[in-house]
Amino acid sequence: MTAVEPTTPTNTPTTGPRSRRDVLCGLMVALVAPGALVAACSDGGSSSGGTADGTTGGGATPTGGGGGAQGLAALADVPDGGGLIVDNPAGGKILLARTGDEVKAYNAACTHMGTIVGAPTDGVTVCPSHGSEFDTETGAVKKGPATQPLPTVEVQVEGDQIVLA
Repeated sequence: MTAVEPTTPTNTPTTGPRSRRDVLCGLMVALVAPGALVAACSDGGSSSGGTADGTTGGGATPTGGGGGAQGLAALADVPDGGGLIVDNPAGGKILLARTGDEVKAYNAACTHMGTIVGAPTDGVTVCPSHGSEFDTETGAVKKGPATQPLPTVEVQVEGDQIVLA
């Protein structure tokens, strides 16, 4: 009678014997981990790629959507002469800039690389990644590397709330 050698190795010099469970667990990690890694790395808050026209996918200009206005923030929460970054119900972030009772709003993703800009001071918001500066009165670029203005988001003040228009 002759012994039959296994066709697949069950013992390696560095890891020792592998059980069926080890192999299946390794396979599951290989299949599941990339999806979890992509989900963890695609947080809309840090950096996302821009499109050819300088806009980003996560910050589409929202509309009221026919279901009534959606509150973004209380007017009192936005400092007069400054601003605030808030969640966009449609995804992404919105920059709210206030002067008195007037509020202007922009997609908060920098048009250079998609990083969320900082809260404005003295009428300017700055991208923390590469230093692009935007005028909060108009959304225009004051200093590059960004070359496109921040896209406007239509908002209005209703009572004491800032809502999507």
